[in-house]
Amino acid sequence: MSICQQLIENAQPYWQAYTEHDFVRRLADGTLEKRCFQHYLKQDYLYLFQYNRALALALFKAENFTQMEAAHQSISTILAESKLHIQFCKSWGIEETELLQTPESAACVAYTRYVLDCGINGSLADLYAAIAPCALGYAEIARWIVEQQLSPANNPYQDWIDTYAAADFQQAATQLGELLNTLCADLTARQRTKVQQIFTTATRMEIAFWQMGLDLS
Repeated sequence: MSICQQLIENAQPYWQAYTEHDFVRRLADGTLEKRCFQHYLKQDYLYLFQYNRALALALFKAENFTQMEAAHQSISTILAESKLHIQFCKSWGIEETELLQTPESAACVAYTRYVLDCGINGSLADLYAAIAPCALGYAEIARWIVEQQLSPANNPYQDWIDTYAAADFQQAATQLGELLNTLCADLTARQRTKVQQIFTTATRMEIAFWQMGLDLS
């Protein structure tokens, strides 16, 4: 079992609550209310901004050019994704001006500032432990929906599912997991415990982010 697999296993029951949340299930079967998805999309745009700031910390904390290149590629990917996100939001009736004027939800603030705090005050492994649940979880969710054939024909959320089930995102998530495995390989037991605590907390934050979408909070 890889270190990432151990982190996921030790984050139960939160990991399952995250990847099989009611928001995810309703998105998968197409019954999620449009306004819930729109609320999620706006908050996800704000999340991406803070997520990229966290990746900038990964670039700063890199200890070699390999780690620096990984952070640089991730930053470039998120910058491109943010532009695509704006276009995707337009298809759901959300203009860029509305995105820019939307206040961050409590769930978004709590999650993103926690990640940034881990990056500012912790090690590179700590930072990636806080970042990993997002990428690893979305990849797993999309695979689960596709493999279990949960999405019906004409699902309005099929584009979202296809984005995270696509080979490029699945590969990016795998690479992030491999990087976290490498960063954690030589950690002491105490350091590994801290990484686990961070990973589990970030997973709990993901649950709160889905719930925010359902509650329109």
